[in-house]
Amino acid sequence: MASKRKLRKVRRFKQVMFKLTAQQKKRVDAYCKKNGTTPVNMYKKAILLYLTNNGYSSLKHFPPTISENQMSIFDFVEDPLHQEPRI
Repeated sequence: MASKRKLRKVRRFKQVMFKLTAQQKKRVDAYCKKNGTTPVNMYKKAILLYLTNNGYSSLKHFPPTISENQMSIFDFVEDPLHQEPRI
């Protein structure tokens, strides 16, 4: 019996265009030549790093929602050390 192969998920790409000055292009080319990468890979890594550092990473962390009736560890109903003595 032949095993079934999992189908790959189709990746969809979007084209993005932006302009660089001649000096910026020289810097990108020098960086890519020095590090052995392509400009496209450098742009992708730079964008991913920027998004990760600014809260748009793949794992979204939502602040926990706390209901009004939820007590915190700092709420004291009765603190036995600070009670006044009863007469």
